[in-house]
Amino acid sequence: MNQEMLSDLPDGHHPSALSGWRLKWYTIIFEADTKAGQRFDVLLIWAILLSLLVIMLDSVKALRTDFETAFDFIEWGFTVLFTAEYLARLACSPHPFRYAKSFLGIIDLISILPSYVALFVPEAYVLLDVRILRLLRLFRILKMTGYVDELQWLIMAVADSRRKIGVFISIIFSLVVILGSLLYVVEGPEHGFTSVPISIYWAITTITTVGFGDITPHTDFGRLIASMMMMFGWGILAVPTGIVSAEMIAQRAVRKTLSETTTRTCHACTTEGHSAEAKFCLHCGEQLTKYFGEAPLLTPRIAFASALIYMINADGKIEPHEISRLVTVLKNDRELLEIANRYTKLNSIDEFLVNCQSVLDKDQQLSVLVNLYDAILSTREPATQELELFDRFMHTFEYNEQQFAPYFHSIAVKNNRALFRH
Repeated sequence: MNQEMLSDLPDGHHPSALSGWRLKWYTIIFEADTKAGQRFDVLLIWAILLSLLVIMLDSVKALRTDFETAFDFIEWGFTVLFTAEYLARLACSPHPFRYAKSFLGIIDLISILPSYVALFVPEAYVLLDVRILRLLRLFRILKMTGYVDELQWLIMAVADSRRKIGVFISIIFSLVVILGSLLYVVEGPEHGFTSVPISIYWAITTITTVGFGDITPHTDFGRLIASMMMMFGWGILAVPTGIVSAEMIAQRAVRKTLSETTTRTCHACTTEGHSAEAKFCLHCGEQLTKYFGEAPLLTPRIAFASALIYMINADGKIEPHEISRLVTVLKNDRELLEIANRYTKLNSIDEFLVNCQSVLDKDQQLSVLVNLYDAILSTREPATQELELFDRFMHTFEYNEQQFAPYFHSIAVKNNRALFRH
């Protein structure tokens, strides 16, 4: 894909390359794979912890009185240090504006702003405690990629459950309004239920099993309602958990499908469970014999799904949002997903492209290309492997850049959310 085609990509989707001092700084500041990067991150974490300690000690009146000057001097030292770090991140980032808008970029900024704002508004000094959020970088230093990945899957499950959770919250809200209003009528102001909002507050604390005890029903009927609400409260705690768990189970099933193993056995150590495309044993490293599993017969539907799976695996990793989009495009057809995944395990991309020429007509080939390019632009930043694979599809289907140019522009506009900022 040449530079003219890449110009159609929305802002922030251009693959960028760093060199010189920017590449060196980027490797140290943003990554933790080198000793220099690890040392930088460890020193940064210690600086954050010590800064928080100074802020907490400074809030103690006795210490503030005796060491006010020292605390101010140390805090401004940390502020200058974090300001330099933030500017360095902007300077060496290939996409400075994207970093500035990211979650960690915003946290980095607001962790230094209170010190400058406090020069004019002294009360803003307490906001320096926001630096504790920067400890999220600790996950990257400790190489807790497993935890980060699981967090992404959990966030995706919650996002996919948002409508069901929204309906559930609406039902609970309606319930507490009705029961709170009922208690206002039953108990009345003489028992502490002085207004409907106060009664709704009591209903919320009761149904969530918090029960502060500042307001309690005194009539028998009121206590009966309260007892029913407490029992109901225990039950509703399981509902959102079940909703999110169901989504996580569904996602896990798709992940299991995409990482499906076989009964293929290593002749050297006799272990089995190797994937169909594996060339070497996972346990002893010996070369595996050719796998002779039977591949499904390629049809247009299977070809469409297989093309999406090949694209997902192009960069060697499967992201949560990619699985979510794959399931959506295939309209949650798990049977088709399993068949297509089995095909991709038993056939190389070269074999697939050759077979597609005889299976797909021109309209179907165009549909595959459009969906593949849409999938590429739906990610935050297209991987080089994805762009290269798309070029192979386009070449196989005998489309050139000029023929596909209108689709490039249309899909790029479709995925460019910057158009609606104002």
